[in-house]
Formats: sequence, C-alpha cells, structure tokens
Amino acid sequence: PMVVHVYQKQSSYLHDNVNPTLYSPGGFNPTLLSAAGYFVLLPDIIYETGNPGRSAVDCVQSAVEAAITMAPVDRKRLGIIGASFGGFETNFIITQSDLFAAAVGGSSINDFVSGYFSINGNDTRSDAWRYEADQPRMDSSPFENWEGYALNSPLFHVAKLSTPLLLWCGLQDGQVNPLQTMEMYLGLRRLGKQGTMLLYEKEDHALADPENQRDLTGKVMDWFGYHLEGKPEPEWAKPRK
Repeated sequence: PMVVHVYQKQSSYLHDNVNPTLYSPGGFNPTLLSAAGYFVLLPDIIYETGNPGRSAVDCVQSAVEAAITMAPVDRKRLGIIGASFGGFETNFIITQSDLFAAAVGGSSINDFVSGYFSINGNDTRSDAWRYEADQPRMDSSPFENWEGYALNSPLFHVAKLSTPLLLWCGLQDGQVNPLQTMEMYLGLRRLGKQGTMLLYEKEDHALADPENQRDLTGKVMDWFGYHLEGKPEPEWAKPRK
C-alpha cells in the first residue's frame, strides 16, 4: 500500500530525517508509515491561477501513476492525507477521482464561498484577501467568479465522492473555521457517504496537546490499516446507532 501526503511543493523535504513518533500535530509521520510497510509519496503541486483544486488533482494523479511504474505499489491500496491547505486538496481530489481507497483531511477549507466571507480568528479581519491572493490563488472575488469558487469547493462535489474520508479539526482553530469541517461532514452524512469526523476541544489549527497528537496519529494508522490493509474496523470509526 502507499500513502500520499499533499501540501503544495514538498521536494525540498527529500533528504529530511523524520523520527518515527506518534506525537505529530497533523497525524502524519512518513517514517512511522514506512516502518509499518507503506510506500510514502510527497508530490509537488504546480498551480494554475484560479484553479487550485484541479491543479492538485492533475499533479497528484500524475505523481501516483509515475510511482506505480517505479515501485511495486498496489493501485487498489492507495491512501491520501493532508492538513490545512493539504486538507482542502485531499478533500477536493477525492471528489474528482476514485484513485484512493481511503483519505484523511484535517483543518480543511471545504467551501470557498463561505470561507471568503468569514473572519479569521487569528487576526480578526476578513479572509477575503487569502482567497484572492494567498494559497487558494483565485485572483478574483466570488462576485467576479461564482462558478470558479464553486468548482474549487470540495463541499460542492460531495455527491461524486466514493472514498472513505476521515475528517478532523481543532474546535479553537483560528486559521480555518471549524465549521468548514463540519459542513463537509454534514454533506457526507446527508448523502450517506462513508466518513468520520474527529473534533478536538481546546485545539487550534494544528494539535498541540501530546495526548491529542497521539490519539490522532493512532487513528490515522487505524484508518489506513482498515481500508488499505484489511485490518479489523476500529471501534471508534463504526457508525453510531
């Protein structure tokens, strides 16, 4: 099996040494996954202005196809994970592709329209500039490009999603409103999609409490273990009656 971690350009991390640990603020540790028998891929994403979602899909799919030709990767056992903007990319990619058998998206933007018209909890000012000139790279307001904002919002494409999705966020997240994660989860629930949401009290954009870090990392490993390795379904992931 292989797990793909997404977040803009990552080739600069090629020679980094990462100690295996359960105490990861985003639940992802490449060395831990490698030690558990996974291939780990960190692709670079090159962006087209006004189309960050499609850019992520194109680059990640191309990288996965290249990896499959170079290593004995099982196409049927692919996972994808990301947090923050990588969480947005993860959630968007799985609404456009059935390549992945499991996904984990944390602290993620899921609705560009509501995100644009929100107040950032860290600097208490409008988030509009972020969508026009920062990571989302939309280069215009929704008033000039409603269709583009909708096309790049994972929430608007939930009906096409077939990948089991584990969502998580901190309830005190000042960077991305936790309601963005809740909206995505409610969309999954309404359409009967397979997914689970983890909410961490008193946590911000990345988890800081060691016990929460350990909990999230363990659950990420459980999630991939169940969906990619055929291990028993963890009790915490089973739907509540």
